Amino acid sequence: MDGINGNQGLSNVQLNNSSGSVQNHTEGIKKDFIPINKGVGGNASKRVTDTVIEHALNQPSARKSVNMLLLSSPIGLGNQPVKEDIESMGYQFSFTAMHIGAPVVYKSADGGTITVYDGKGTAEMGEDKRKIVYQNGRYTQEMYYDENGKLTQGKMLIKDKIAGFTEQQYDFIMEGDNRMTVVR
Repeated sequence: MDGINGNQGLSNVQLNNSSGSVQNHTEGIKKDFIPINKGVGGNASKRVTDTVIEHALNQPSARKSVNMLLLSSPIGLGNQPVKEDIESMGYQFSFTAMHIGAPVVYKSADGGTITVYDGKGTAEMGEDKRKIVYQNGRYTQEMYYDENGKLTQGKMLIKDKIAGFTEQQYDFIMEGDNRMTVVR
């Protein structure tokens, strides 16, 4: 393959036909194309959409809003998901940095990103807490876990569609009996 036109060293062949016009022929030449989305997962099976966000913003209580958002999110209530759980929801490994405690980033083809922090990094880099950050459009969700992978607290931010300011924020903590208390 020549690396330029993907034709394994062959370029389009131009032939003059009997009428004198030029024709391009590439029949029989195998072309290798690299998909633009290489390294990005499929469409996410669970994701927070603008429709879900709007319904959550119109709920009478913060608890109902939080529950609605968590039901749609790939990172809901429960223990910290592992790599296989994340990949089974349509997110594929995208990249990581090369230092201790570096986050691992997974992406889906429809724009969602899941970033996993193991809590072994530095506070200056924001990598000192065991957490998972899910982002999709104007929605950001941070879920914090203890050393056993049990959910301890979370935060959700909804940005305004146009100006980008924080339209709504929900904070919650998990009680010892697996009960959620919405703080704000």
